Amino acid sequence: MPLAGPALSGLIYKQFLDKKFKGTKALTLANAIGNGVVMNILSTNMYSGQGVGIGVGVGSGTGSIKGIVGPVVGLSIYGQMLSKGLKGTKALNLAMAIGSAFATHIKSGMVTSVCAGLANGVGVGTLKGVTGAAMGTMITTMMMAQGIKGTKAAVLASAIGNGIANILKMGIITTTIKGAGYPPSPSSGKETGKMM
Repeated sequence: MPLAGPALSGLIYKQFLDKKFKGTKALTLANAIGNGVVMNILSTNMYSGQGVGIGVGVGSGTGSIKGIVGPVVGLSIYGQMLSKGLKGTKALNLAMAIGSAFATHIKSGMVTSVCAGLANGVGVGTLKGVTGAAMGTMITTMMMAQGIKGTKAAVLASAIGNGIANILKMGIITTTIKGAGYPPSPSSGKETGKMM
């Protein structure tokens, strides 16, 4: 299942409810964050990895990201919030709700790749291209579209974007590479692709 803004929004909203965020703008905020985060990732991410296995050729890879944990994402967002002066009594709960939802949803993203030089094997790599500044801007745009225009909206969006992007680049992508190649001897190759 590919990444989808509405799906992440739903997970964020559920986390908001679990943490007793029931304000009139909770769903609106969840929608803005979920759609902003996913739109940014889908438009900017690039996968880069190294494949090893058998057979010289060109293989197609599919895989997913590992190592993204909700509390770690939440604490990263919270640290960004504190550094930007967002110190409300519910700041940690808000950050942890978003972090938990993001960690759950990012696991559904599928990476597709092409491995030049290797027909069959496994690949390991990382996502590149996603920056906190661009993600924060996309979340701000979604907030404004949803009518969220408070004086701290862009600051919150920036904190969320930076917090998520900082952790996302630490995730490890593993892929399975399949294709036709010859001879049946050890080989390696450079993988490139995208998360969908």
